Amino acid sequence: MKVDMKLIRGLILPIFVLLLHVTQAPAQQKAPLSWTLGWDADWVTAVSFLDNQRIAAGNKLGQILVWKLSEKMGEPAPSLRLDGHSNTINRLLTSPDGLLISASNDHTIRIWDTGKPAKGSDTIVLNDSARRDKLERKQKPPVAVEAKVQVIDASRVLSGHKDWILGLSLTKDGKTLVSGDNKGEIIVWDMPDAREKRRLKTKGWVWAMAVSPRGESLLIADRIHLVFDSGRHAGLQLLDMKTGGVQRDLSKDKDFAKHMYAAAAFSPDGKIAAVARGGEVDGLNGKVTLLDPATGKKIRELTPGHLNGATDVVFHPDGKHLFSSGRDTTVRMWKVDDGKLAREFGQPRGGQFKDWIHAVAVSPDGRWLAGADMAGAVRIWSLGSR
Repeated sequence: MKVDMKLIRGLILPIFVLLLHVTQAPAQQKAPLSWTLGWDADWVTAVSFLDNQRIAAGNKLGQILVWKLSEKMGEPAPSLRLDGHSNTINRLLTSPDGLLISASNDHTIRIWDTGKPAKGSDTIVLNDSARRDKLERKQKPPVAVEAKVQVIDASRVLSGHKDWILGLSLTKDGKTLVSGDNKGEIIVWDMPDAREKRRLKTKGWVWAMAVSPRGESLLIADRIHLVFDSGRHAGLQLLDMKTGGVQRDLSKDKDFAKHMYAAAAFSPDGKIAAVARGGEVDGLNGKVTLLDPATGKKIRELTPGHLNGATDVVFHPDGKHLFSSGRDTTVRMWKVDDGKLAREFGQPRGGQFKDWIHAVAVSPDGRWLAGADMAGAVRIWSLGSR
């Protein structure tokens, strides 16, 4: 009996794909996409939960919106707009007392009390970019998706930086804020008065930053990214928050040398730190590395890495899980104890030029995961009760 090998190969491939889908399906079912908060004015670049029901996001235009989530059917509409920034929002943080803190390319940090009386209201168009695109092509635009929002100004504006502010981190008690900019200037602020306490200096741009929960150490990734290698610099250091001195220069270690890191985070107990390789990284080398801040030694590397680079990293409140986002438009959930990939959120859209997931955040109760999608949306997944 003659065997038709082409027919067999044609049957094996679909069966293999089906089996692969079945084995992955349970994990996907446990992490459904709960909401897609459409907002395509420009890239959505930052996100933070204000509490377990409210979420704030910022975009490349310097705009910040706040939504109140509801477990009823349908997409929530934004309820609040925060006016004042004039350039890209790079970081959003929420303090323990519920204040929102934003850092921008306009060289300012702003502190927002979202409970203060509004100065007025406005109607915004959430699909403005899609409408503009159709009009430019002389095509019929989609119907405007409008939302009426209350408008507030910042309660305080911090103007100590003279360049883009890319790094922003807060201690667990909310009493110390640290910010870093593209001139290598680091400012330590006493909160809630937002009084400048001291300044530190790095060689390159402060690209990633994380202060330990109790404020003893500051993990800094700085860089000078040039086309030619002669002036290129990539540093990774642990600084002493009291003295400003270098506790450990991790970039001298061959395991950390020559890599640029786009994001950093401490675990809730401060015993583990995570750094994520970013920038235009080749292939699947956008890896997350866990390290011991007490010794500076690498604990483990989380693989596979994000295609073309990682963009953000954040620990789950339980300290047992870690989330990373990347230019491959996915968010990954990792088990901290063994480094295994637990879940993957989102669908790859083709790599670094396909609208990355730029930032991630987890709600205080650990139930929700949010991603700032540069395609023009905030995506929120359910993590279930943990």
